[in-house]
Amino acid sequence: MLLASESENRAWVWNYQQGDGEPPRVTEGPLDTLPPEWTAFFNINQLGGALTLGISLDGTQETNDAITMNGGVLWPDFATALTFHEGFHFLSDQNDWNVGNGSRSAPYPEPWEPRYLRAQLLRSLLAEVNGEDGLAAAAHWRERLHAEHAEEMAASRRYDCTEGSAEYVSLMMSALAELGCDAADDELLALAVSHLADGIFLGGDRFDSGREFYDLGVLSGLLLRRDAVPGWELKVEDGDPPADLLLANVVPAAQPDDGALQADAQAAVDARNTVVGAEIEPMLAAMQDPEFTRIVVSMNWIAGSFGVGGFYYLTEDPNQSEVFLTFSATMDPPSSVPIEIEGLTVLAGVATPCALSGGSAVVLTVPTADIALAGNLATANHPKVQFTDLEVEPTMDDANLAWLCPTDAGGSDGAPAPQPELELHTLRASGDGQKLILRPRVASRAGHGHSPK
Repeated sequence: MLLASESENRAWVWNYQQGDGEPPRVTEGPLDTLPPEWTAFFNINQLGGALTLGISLDGTQETNDAITMNGGVLWPDFATALTFHEGFHFLSDQNDWNVGNGSRSAPYPEPWEPRYLRAQLLRSLLAEVNGEDGLAAAAHWRERLHAEHAEEMAASRRYDCTEGSAEYVSLMMSALAELGCDAADDELLALAVSHLADGIFLGGDRFDSGREFYDLGVLSGLLLRRDAVPGWELKVEDGDPPADLLLANVVPAAQPDDGALQADAQAAVDARNTVVGAEIEPMLAAMQDPEFTRIVVSMNWIAGSFGVGGFYYLTEDPNQSEVFLTFSATMDPPSSVPIEIEGLTVLAGVATPCALSGGSAVVLTVPTADIALAGNLATANHPKVQFTDLEVEPTMDDANLAWLCPTDAGGSDGAPAPQPELELHTLRASGDGQKLILRPRVASRAGHGHSPK
């Protein structure tokens, strides 16, 4: 595990495999001796021959500051919570869980009803955690969700298992780190529950589909552990969401709808649709505008973590195309020409006239006036997209619109580039409201054999 401070130019590596001394050990050295992806908010790659998780102390401090400014309590430091969460994802073989496929994308336009029902489910589980009778009510809301929104529940199952478990583990590891391995289970649970209101492990009534995975995992995990349900962890690994396991044998008790909560959910979702539409609609118009050029880049080129304002799919598009809202990333293609993207809403996984199409393809829309072509070298000088002398093959699509196909991804001809399954991991929004996401690079050219000495 690598903790990085770009402001201090230091890297601290816990249990560095090529370090001196007996474990546990910390190896310290200048950060700028490592590839730049280790300055990302979080990163996973090889370091000294071992799979390593990197966490930015600068980025996590910004989140610490945002939490305290909003009246929250830091427990633990956010770098610690993030290390536990992402360490569980990447250093505990979670990739062999049998949780099936799913999607963390929300529809655009987004309906409010499932957000209301999930909020009711969360409220009922929180009541139970706090010593009130909430399980029968929770079973009612869960039953309604499966009956009225079966497709969404099926799509969210994967992340209810993976992200929900990682967030539950982060909470319990924080308690374990404070009390020690000899602490009794009831002590660990009491400490964890006492910090739920701090603002780190529960999001409250945000009506945010992306946040629900984490909150449901935390509350359901605490109750499953409280009740000592046998083998529940292994069942989650096999694809049973924690809330479903908790409520499987609970008889639902009919509940009245809460008109005020419904109105709050509808208002929140309507407002979000307006904000999201202000990003998506201009991007869709640019995709059809001859004054714009479409540039295809690969998700595999992302160095470290990337920022995104949200994942969406277009409900009115027969293909239900994916959209990454206000996407920000540093890309390092094989030619080592850096591509900087800052807050650009993009289409992802769509068909293109380039060799790179579908799968990991991301389409950037840039005004043609902001692109200079010199032979087969392209330079983009736009506030949201910048690169210099990227080798490309220009082409046109069936609508006679201009595209640039980087030769790093096969250009406009040749066999399509391989398309690995898109696997994304996120913890929560950062201090500036952006979600911080990591997509591990399958085979990175950076980070092998480097030493922070």
